[in-house]
Amino acid sequence: MKKLPIRLAAGSGPTFGVDDLSCAAATHLGLWEDEGLDVTWTPVHGGVAAMQAVMDDIVDVAYGGLGPALRFRSEGKPLKIIVSMARSLAQNLVVQREIKSTEDLKGVSWALDGFGALSHHMARLLVKSLNIPETEIDWQAVGPPPERIERLLNGTIDVSLIRVEEAMSLNADPSNTLHNLLGFAQLKDLVPVQPHGVLATSDTYVSEHSEELHRLTRGMIRASRALHNDFDAFKTVYERNVSVEVAPEEVHNIWQQESVSDGFAVNGELSLVHWQDEMRLFYELNPELTPVSRSDVISEIFVEEALKTLGSVEGPDLN
Repeated sequence: MKKLPIRLAAGSGPTFGVDDLSCAAATHLGLWEDEGLDVTWTPVHGGVAAMQAVMDDIVDVAYGGLGPALRFRSEGKPLKIIVSMARSLAQNLVVQREIKSTEDLKGVSWALDGFGALSHHMARLLVKSLNIPETEIDWQAVGPPPERIERLLNGTIDVSLIRVEEAMSLNADPSNTLHNLLGFAQLKDLVPVQPHGVLATSDTYVSEHSEELHRLTRGMIRASRALHNDFDAFKTVYERNVSVEVAPEEVHNIWQQESVSDGFAVNGELSLVHWQDEMRLFYELNPELTPVSRSDVISEIFVEEALKTLGSVEGPDLN
């Protein structure tokens, strides 16, 4: 099989977390290599920057939150989602110790990756579910997780959504006074339909490089299945790619939590009901944008063909 080059932008920057571990798995487990792809990674600052890198032809495909992809398409930019990386977020809400309940969130400073980024999208859905007006939050674009954690630790920010492994590490460190106000399960209850990562590319790349995208999609789905089905595979990829160290039993707990909650997109998660809900919630948050149709923003053929080759498996992302 002839190797085909493809350039990917990593919206999480230079590090991977549990939320985007399927991309790391596709690379580290050799699944994209098996599919005949030669992947080059470019780390960028957040999902918005990743999608813009596609528009600027710096990369061929980006991974980042579904929100930036929907916004770009609504603004007339020719961006298409081809496959989901996950079905939800593996995050906790970490706060300063004086914040004891969700009632105390009114008036707090809240650190974001960037405005319009995945961390902002999820935070907006969360405060909406808590009936807190967005105007009562001091939103601050701080940067990726390391920068947000630094601000939490030095006390210059009150609240941030943090990757679950990072929250566990902070919680286990007695030298700080931070605590987890809302854990994974509580966030899932408050925001059942959560934004998540997707792979997106340009209309031009879809039409001119379909073979690369077929290979990319198959590798992505195989990676999600490997992480869902096999703790050893998850552990291997976690230890290789996630810089935050937690106790071995916590790594297993994270995996079990993700698997039981169907966090992995084992069928590529382009299911109709899920995306109807995602798009409805996005446009409720952003009424100034002109809604686009599902077919405008999603190119379904790559997941459809991948499932013909790989077969479908039981899961909520199966149409």
